[in-house]
Parts: sequence; structure tokens; C-alpha cells
Amino acid sequence: MTTQEFSDGFDTLVSSYRRFKDFDKQEILDSIEFDEYEKSVWLTHSQRDIVISYYNGQNPAGLSFEKEEEVRRYLEQLVKTEIITVESSGTAVCTSSRFFELPEDLMFITLEQVTYSDSGKCWDNREASVIPARQDEYARLRKNPFRGPSENRALRLDCGENKVEIIAKHPIGSYLVRYLAKPEPIILEDLPNELKIDGEHEAQTCQLHEALHQTILEHAVELALQSKRLYIRASS
Repeated sequence: MTTQEFSDGFDTLVSSYRRFKDFDKQEILDSIEFDEYEKSVWLTHSQRDIVISYYNGQNPAGLSFEKEEEVRRYLEQLVKTEIITVESSGTAVCTSSRFFELPEDLMFITLEQVTYSDSGKCWDNREASVIPARQDEYARLRKNPFRGPSENRALRLDCGENKVEIIAKHPIGSYLVRYLAKPEPIILEDLPNELKIDGEHEAQTCQLHEALHQTILEHAVELALQSKRLYIRASS
């Protein structure tokens, strides 16, 4: 959808909702209006909710990013890959443990691995999968030969402030992270300089697959009406 189509569709859906007064079941169309900034805010919130629900499978169809090709196509515009080298970002804790700063737009990690830098040894340039670990279980995992760091497996601890610690069996040269990025906001018209949504103020439509646009629109209207405590669907 274009920004104009999103705006017109938003108004049309809002006008289709009713609420009842005095329990007499007389349908009264409320004079509800949302300006372009408000519509943009709710469309952006809706888009975020839809991405999360399709990633974790908590949607009416039960579809999830990791299980269905359909969802991967829906969200393919958000998939990014970044290789973070030790020289550019990695901070040493010890020879085989490094802190890395994640990309600012990262939403969910879908794949990660490290490449060893063990100059002159057989593990130089070899790759290992990275497995996330909870802080409270690391002390138990690190000495476990089946679940702790090994030649083919490194552990990742989330450290807050968009940083992670990677613990590996050999010195780390680089960290590859493939992820779903935060979607760009939907902004229906250029906003005044003092108004921004996720740091942006220029008009732009939804960048996700067009098959998701109607779902995003409908959920945005639900959120907007709920914010005014007006969400009661018209009876048929």
C-alpha cells in the first residue's frame, strides 16, 4: 500500500466501528478522527506487533519465522547479516572470550557463528556455531563437555546495552550475526521537525511484504480505538 492508501484505509475502517449507548442497541457512529501523525504512530506500533507475532508464532495461524517458508518471505526485507571483527568491535576478556557490540537495529538473532583466529594452528579460520546461554546456567555449562564451549560450539551471554559476550574454546577472530532488523516506521506524511517516530520524520510506507499490509492496517485501527476505549466491533 502507498501512504495514501494506508491513510484512506485507516479512515474507512475507523468509520466501520460502532458502540452502543444506554443498552438500547441503537448503533451510533462516533465522530472519531485521527490525524496523520496519530495514524503513523499506530501503524508503526502495529507493524512491530505483527513482526513479533510472526517471529514467535503467536498469531492466529500459528505461523513462525523458523518453521514456515511463508513467514520467511513475509519478513525477508528485515533479514540482515553483519560480520563483526575483533579489531573493529571485539573487546578481550581473555584469549577465548570477547565482548561484541550488536547492530543497533537488531531485533531478533536468527543465526550466529564465530570464526577462530588461531594463527599457525589447525583451528585458524575454522567456524563454530554460537549457542545462547542463560546467565544463571553458565557456571554449570562451561565445564560440560556436551553443552559447554567446544571446537564446534561457542556460548553467547547477553550483557545488556546491546552487548554480548562470546565464550569459545579457541581465540575468536570474528563474529557473524544474522538477524531480523527493526522495521522502519510507517509515516504517512512529512512530520514537523519536532515530531519524530523512531527517529524519522519523512514520509515512507511499509517496507514489509504487501501481503502483511492489510493485517497491519486492521491491527493499527484496533490499537487506535483501544487507546480511546472505543473498540467495540459493530454487530452484524
